[in-house]
Amino acid sequence: MFLQVEHTLSFEYDSYISESFLELRVQPKTTPSQTVTSFELAVGPPTRLFCYRDWNDNLTHYFTITKFHDRIEVVARSIVHTHTAGPTVRSLSDLPTRDALPYPLHDFLDFGGPVQPTVALREAHRDAGGPSRAPLGEQIVALGQHIHESFEYRKDVTRYDSTTEDFLKIRAGVCQDFTHLMLGFLRLRGIPCRYVSGHLHVDRKKREPSQSHAWIEFYAPGAGWVPFDPTHNCDVDERYVVVGHGRHYDDVPPNKGIYRGGAKEALRAGVLTEVTTGTAVSSLREKVRHIDLPVFPELPQRRMDRLTAAEEAIAQQQQ
Repeated sequence: MFLQVEHTLSFEYDSYISESFLELRVQPKTTPSQTVTSFELAVGPPTRLFCYRDWNDNLTHYFTITKFHDRIEVVARSIVHTHTAGPTVRSLSDLPTRDALPYPLHDFLDFGGPVQPTVALREAHRDAGGPSRAPLGEQIVALGQHIHESFEYRKDVTRYDSTTEDFLKIRAGVCQDFTHLMLGFLRLRGIPCRYVSGHLHVDRKKREPSQSHAWIEFYAPGAGWVPFDPTHNCDVDERYVVVGHGRHYDDVPPNKGIYRGGAKEALRAGVLTEVTTGTAVSSLREKVRHIDLPVFPELPQRRMDRLTAAEEAIAQQQQ
Protein backbone atom coordinates (compact mmCIF):
# COMPACT_ATOMS: atom_id res chain seq x y z
CA MET A 1 0.00 0.00 0.00
CA PHE A 2 1.23 3.49 -0.82
CA LEU A 3 0.15 6.05 1.77
CA GLN A 4 0.46 9.80 1.57
CA VAL A 5 0.88 11.41 4.97
CA GLU A 6 0.58 15.11 5.75
CA HIS A 7 1.57 16.14 9.28
CA THR A 8 1.05 19.79 10.23
CA LEU A 9 2.09 21.73 13.32
CA SER A 10 1.14 25.34 14.03
CA PHE A 11 2.53 27.26 17.01
CA GLU A 12 0.85 30.57 17.82
CA TYR A 13 1.91 33.04 20.51
CA ASP A 14 -0.24 35.73 22.11
CA SER A 15 2.69 38.18 21.95
CA TYR A 16 5.98 38.36 20.07
CA ILE A 17 8.86 36.12 21.08
CA SER A 18 12.45 37.01 20.27
CA GLU A 19 13.99 33.56 19.76
CA SER A 20 12.84 29.95 19.40
CA PHE A 21 14.48 26.56 18.95
CA LEU A 22 12.46 23.60 17.68
CA GLU A 23 13.32 19.94 17.19
CA LEU A 24 11.11 17.77 14.95
CA ARG A 25 10.67 14.03 14.53
CA VAL A 26 8.19 13.94 11.68
CA GLN A 27 10.00 12.04 8.91
CA PRO A 28 8.94 8.38 8.60
CA LYS A 29 11.69 5.75 8.73
CA THR A 30 12.56 3.11 6.19
CA THR A 31 12.16 -0.21 8.03
CA PRO A 32 11.60 -3.88 7.06
CA SER A 33 7.86 -3.11 6.90
CA GLN A 34 7.96 0.17 4.96
CA THR A 35 9.94 2.21 2.44
CA VAL A 36 9.83 6.01 2.37
CA THR A 37 9.79 7.10 -1.29
CA SER A 38 9.54 10.88 -0.80
CA PHE A 39 9.65 13.42 2.00
CA GLU A 40 9.08 17.17 1.94
CA LEU A 41 9.46 19.46 4.94
CA ALA A 42 8.27 23.08 4.94
CA VAL A 43 8.96 25.48 7.80
CA GLY A 44 8.03 29.10 8.41
CA PRO A 45 9.29 31.69 9.11
CA PRO A 46 12.10 30.86 6.65
CA THR A 47 15.21 29.56 8.38
CA ARG A 48 18.02 27.08 7.90
CA LEU A 49 17.16 23.45 8.66
CA PHE A 50 19.56 20.88 10.08
CA CYS A 51 19.17 17.13 10.46
CA TYR A 52 20.77 14.28 12.42
CA ARG A 53 19.96 10.68 13.41
CA ASP A 54 19.46 10.09 17.12
CA TRP A 55 20.55 6.98 19.03
CA ASN A 56 17.45 5.09 17.85
CA ASP A 57 18.14 5.97 14.20
CA ASN A 58 15.24 8.42 14.14
CA LEU A 59 15.62 11.29 11.67
CA THR A 60 15.53 14.52 13.63
CA HIS A 61 15.30 18.01 12.10
CA TYR A 62 15.95 21.19 14.05
CA PHE A 63 16.08 24.92 13.48
CA THR A 64 16.39 28.26 15.28
CA ILE A 65 14.58 31.54 14.64
CA THR A 66 16.38 34.54 16.12
CA LYS A 67 14.12 37.46 15.18
CA PHE A 68 10.79 38.55 16.61
CA HIS A 69 7.88 36.35 15.51
CA ASP A 70 4.50 35.26 16.81
CA ARG A 71 3.85 32.16 14.72
CA ILE A 72 5.65 29.03 13.48
CA GLU A 73 4.28 26.57 10.95
CA VAL A 74 5.55 23.13 9.97
CA VAL A 75 4.21 20.93 7.17
CA ALA A 76 5.70 17.46 6.58
CA ARG A 77 4.53 15.45 3.57
CA SER A 78 5.58 11.87 2.92
CA ILE A 79 4.78 9.02 0.61
CA VAL A 80 5.40 5.66 2.24
CA HIS A 81 5.18 2.18 0.73
CA THR A 82 3.97 -0.12 3.51
CA HIS A 83 3.91 -3.90 3.39
CA THR A 84 3.34 -6.66 5.91
CA ALA A 85 6.60 -8.16 7.13
CA GLY A 86 7.41 -10.77 9.73
CA PRO A 87 5.38 -13.36 11.64
CA THR A 88 2.05 -12.91 13.41
CA VAL A 89 2.16 -12.35 17.15
CA ARG A 90 0.30 -15.58 17.95
CA SER A 91 2.85 -17.68 16.04
CA LEU A 92 5.75 -16.75 18.35
CA SER A 93 6.75 -19.21 21.03
CA ASP A 94 10.33 -18.74 22.26
CA LEU A 95 10.89 -16.34 25.15
CA PRO A 96 13.92 -14.04 25.24
CA THR A 97 16.43 -14.64 28.01
CA ARG A 98 18.37 -11.73 29.46
CA ASP A 99 21.75 -13.48 29.32
CA ALA A 100 21.36 -14.15 25.58
CA LEU A 101 20.20 -10.66 24.63
CA PRO A 102 22.44 -8.40 22.51
CA TYR A 103 23.76 -5.65 24.74
CA PRO A 104 21.85 -2.75 23.05
CA LEU A 105 18.52 -4.43 23.85
CA HIS A 106 19.06 -4.00 27.58
CA ASP A 107 18.02 -0.35 27.18
CA PHE A 108 14.54 -1.63 26.34
CA LEU A 109 14.24 -3.60 29.57
CA ASP A 110 14.88 -0.60 31.80
CA PHE A 111 12.16 1.55 33.34
CA GLY A 112 12.25 5.33 33.07
CA GLY A 113 10.37 8.44 32.07
CA PRO A 114 6.60 7.86 32.18
CA VAL A 115 7.03 4.08 32.68
CA GLN A 116 8.00 3.50 36.31
CA PRO A 117 7.98 0.21 38.31
CA THR A 118 5.60 1.55 40.96
CA VAL A 119 3.53 -0.46 43.40
CA ALA A 120 0.44 0.35 41.32
CA LEU A 121 2.07 -0.99 38.13
CA ARG A 122 3.14 -4.21 39.85
CA GLU A 123 -0.35 -4.71 41.27
CA ALA A 124 -1.94 -4.06 37.88
CA HIS A 125 0.47 -6.53 36.29
CA ARG A 126 -0.45 -9.14 38.88
CA ASP A 127 -4.15 -8.56 38.18
CA ALA A 128 -3.52 -9.02 34.46
CA GLY A 129 -2.76 -12.68 35.21
CA GLY A 130 -1.50 -15.17 32.67
CA PRO A 131 1.56 -17.40 33.13
CA SER A 132 4.83 -15.56 32.71
CA ARG A 133 6.43 -18.66 31.17
CA ALA A 134 3.74 -19.22 28.55
CA PRO A 135 4.77 -18.96 24.87
CA LEU A 136 5.73 -15.40 23.97
CA GLY A 137 2.88 -14.78 21.54
CA GLU A 138 0.34 -16.14 24.01
CA GLN A 139 1.56 -13.70 26.66
CA ILE A 140 1.34 -10.70 24.32
CA VAL A 141 -2.19 -11.61 23.24
CA ALA A 142 -3.34 -12.18 26.83
CA LEU A 143 -1.93 -8.87 28.09
CA GLY A 144 -3.36 -7.02 25.10
CA GLN A 145 -6.80 -8.49 25.75
CA HIS A 146 -6.64 -7.57 29.44
CA ILE A 147 -5.69 -3.95 28.75
CA HIS A 148 -8.32 -3.66 26.02
CA GLU A 149 -11.08 -4.89 28.37
CA SER A 150 -9.94 -3.04 31.50
CA PHE A 151 -9.27 0.48 30.18
CA GLU A 152 -11.30 2.95 28.16
CA TYR A 153 -10.06 4.92 25.18
CA ARG A 154 -10.99 8.53 25.94
CA LYS A 155 -9.44 11.81 24.82
CA ASP A 156 -8.63 14.83 26.98
CA VAL A 157 -8.31 12.97 30.29
CA THR A 158 -4.52 12.53 30.18
CA ARG A 159 -1.67 14.76 29.01
CA TYR A 160 1.39 14.28 26.85
CA ASP A 161 3.44 13.89 30.05
CA SER A 162 1.06 11.52 31.86
CA THR A 163 2.59 8.41 33.41
CA THR A 164 1.46 4.82 33.80
CA GLU A 165 0.50 5.78 37.37
CA ASP A 166 -1.90 8.43 36.02
CA PHE A 167 -3.42 5.99 33.53
CA LEU A 168 -3.97 3.37 36.22
CA LYS A 169 -5.81 5.92 38.39
CA ILE A 170 -8.02 7.32 35.65
CA ARG A 171 -8.58 3.97 33.88
CA ALA A 172 -8.89 5.87 30.60
CA GLY A 173 -6.61 7.57 28.11
CA VAL A 174 -5.27 7.56 24.57
CA CYS A 175 -2.90 5.38 22.54
CA GLN A 176 0.16 6.77 24.28
CA ASP A 177 -1.18 5.63 27.66
CA PHE A 178 -2.16 2.15 26.42
CA THR A 179 1.31 1.78 24.91
CA HIS A 180 3.13 2.84 28.06
CA LEU A 181 1.14 0.39 30.19
CA MET A 182 1.91 -2.48 27.81
CA LEU A 183 5.60 -1.55 27.93
CA GLY A 184 5.48 -1.61 31.72
CA PHE A 185 3.88 -5.06 31.83
CA LEU A 186 6.37 -6.55 29.38
CA ARG A 187 9.39 -5.07 31.13
CA LEU A 188 8.21 -6.58 34.41
CA ARG A 189 8.35 -9.93 32.58
CA GLY A 190 11.83 -9.31 31.20
CA ILE A 191 10.68 -8.95 27.58
CA PRO A 192 12.52 -6.17 25.68
CA CYS A 193 10.04 -3.75 24.15
CA ARG A 194 10.02 -0.29 22.66
CA TYR A 195 7.65 2.59 21.95
CA VAL A 196 6.71 3.27 18.33
CA SER A 197 5.41 6.66 17.22
CA GLY A 198 3.71 7.02 13.87
CA HIS A 199 0.37 7.17 12.10
CA LEU A 200 -2.54 4.81 11.53
CA HIS A 201 -4.45 5.17 8.28
CA VAL A 202 -8.22 4.81 8.66
CA ASP A 203 -10.35 4.56 5.53
CA ARG A 204 -12.71 7.50 5.19
CA LYS A 205 -15.08 8.63 2.47
CA LYS A 206 -13.49 12.07 2.60
CA ARG A 207 -10.25 13.59 3.84
CA GLU A 208 -10.69 14.36 7.52
CA PRO A 209 -8.12 15.19 10.14
CA SER A 210 -6.85 12.21 12.12
CA GLN A 211 -4.22 11.90 14.82
CA SER A 212 -0.80 10.41 15.28
CA HIS A 213 -0.69 6.95 16.80
CA ALA A 214 1.51 4.88 19.10
CA TRP A 215 2.05 1.15 19.55
CA ILE A 216 4.80 -1.23 20.71
CA GLU A 217 7.42 -3.53 19.29
CA PHE A 218 8.70 -6.44 21.39
CA TYR A 219 11.78 -8.54 20.81
CA ALA A 220 11.31 -12.19 19.82
CA PRO A 221 14.28 -14.58 19.43
CA GLY A 222 14.66 -15.56 15.80
CA ALA A 223 12.18 -12.91 14.58
CA GLY A 224 13.61 -9.66 15.93
CA TRP A 225 11.30 -6.72 16.62
CA VAL A 226 7.62 -7.58 16.21
CA PRO A 227 4.89 -4.90 16.37
CA PHE A 228 1.61 -5.03 18.32
CA ASP A 229 -1.07 -2.40 18.89
CA PRO A 230 -2.36 -2.53 22.50
CA THR A 231 -4.89 0.26 21.92
CA HIS A 232 -6.78 -1.74 19.30
CA ASN A 233 -5.58 -5.12 20.60
CA CYS A 234 -4.37 -6.31 17.21
CA ASP A 235 -1.39 -7.11 15.03
CA VAL A 236 0.10 -4.23 13.05
CA ASP A 237 -0.55 -4.25 9.30
CA GLU A 238 0.13 -2.08 6.26
CA ARG A 239 -2.09 0.74 7.54
CA TYR A 240 0.59 1.70 10.08
CA VAL A 241 3.39 4.17 9.29
CA VAL A 242 6.45 4.18 11.58
CA VAL A 243 8.06 7.54 12.36
CA GLY A 244 10.23 6.81 15.40
CA HIS A 245 11.34 4.30 18.03
CA GLY A 246 12.25 4.90 21.65
CA ARG A 247 12.04 3.57 25.18
CA HIS A 248 8.89 5.67 25.71
CA TYR A 249 7.22 8.83 24.41
CA ASP A 250 9.89 11.12 25.86
CA ASP A 251 12.39 9.72 23.32
CA VAL A 252 10.23 10.43 20.26
CA PRO A 253 7.96 13.49 20.65
CA PRO A 254 7.05 14.91 17.22
CA ASN A 255 8.09 18.37 18.44
CA LYS A 256 10.17 19.66 21.32
CA GLY A 257 11.63 23.09 21.87
CA ILE A 258 12.06 26.27 23.85
CA TYR A 259 11.46 29.96 23.20
CA ARG A 260 12.46 33.31 24.70
CA GLY A 261 9.67 35.62 25.79
CA GLY A 262 6.66 35.84 28.09
CA ALA A 263 4.07 34.74 25.53
CA LYS A 264 1.66 31.87 25.92
CA GLU A 265 1.93 29.17 23.26
CA ALA A 266 -0.99 27.47 21.54
CA LEU A 267 -0.25 24.35 19.48
CA ARG A 268 -2.48 22.92 16.77
CA ALA A 269 -1.52 19.61 15.19
CA GLY A 270 -3.13 17.59 12.43
CA VAL A 271 -2.54 14.46 10.40
CA LEU A 272 -4.08 13.47 7.07
CA THR A 273 -3.47 10.08 5.48
CA GLU A 274 -4.79 8.71 2.22
CA VAL A 275 -4.06 5.86 -0.13
CA THR A 276 -2.22 7.01 -3.23
CA THR A 277 -0.50 5.56 -6.27
CA GLY A 278 3.22 5.13 -6.36
CA THR A 279 6.14 3.06 -7.56
CA ALA A 280 9.14 1.65 -5.77
CA VAL A 281 12.21 3.87 -5.96
CA SER A 282 15.91 3.16 -5.51
CA SER A 283 16.58 6.29 -3.45
CA LEU A 284 14.59 8.65 -1.25
CA ARG A 285 13.50 11.96 -2.77
CA GLU A 286 13.80 14.73 -0.19
CA LYS A 287 12.89 18.40 -0.44
CA VAL A 288 12.96 21.35 1.93
CA ARG A 289 10.98 24.51 1.35
CA HIS A 290 10.03 27.62 3.32
CA ILE A 291 6.72 29.03 4.46
CA ASP A 292 6.65 32.80 4.11
CA LEU A 293 5.82 34.02 7.62
CA PRO A 294 7.14 37.41 8.80
CA VAL A 295 9.93 38.09 11.28
CA PHE A 296 11.08 41.44 12.65
CA PRO A 297 14.54 42.61 13.74
CA GLU A 298 12.89 44.78 16.41
CA LEU A 299 9.65 44.54 18.30
CA PRO A 300 6.95 45.82 15.89
CA GLN A 301 5.62 49.27 16.77
CA ARG A 302 2.03 48.29 16.13
CA ARG A 303 2.05 46.24 19.30
CA MET A 304 4.12 48.52 21.51
CA ASP A 305 0.92 49.83 23.13
CA ARG A 306 0.12 46.44 24.64
CA LEU A 307 3.47 44.98 25.56
CA THR A 308 3.73 42.44 28.32
CA ALA A 309 6.30 43.04 31.04
CA ALA A 310 8.54 40.40 29.47
CA GLU A 311 8.32 42.07 26.05
CA GLU A 312 9.17 45.46 27.57
CA ALA A 313 12.29 43.95 29.09
CA ILE A 314 13.29 42.45 25.73
CA ALA A 315 12.63 45.74 23.94
CA GLN A 316 14.83 47.60 26.39
CA GLN A 317 17.62 45.06 25.85
CA GLN A 318 17.42 45.67 22.09
CA GLN A 319 17.93 49.44 22.50
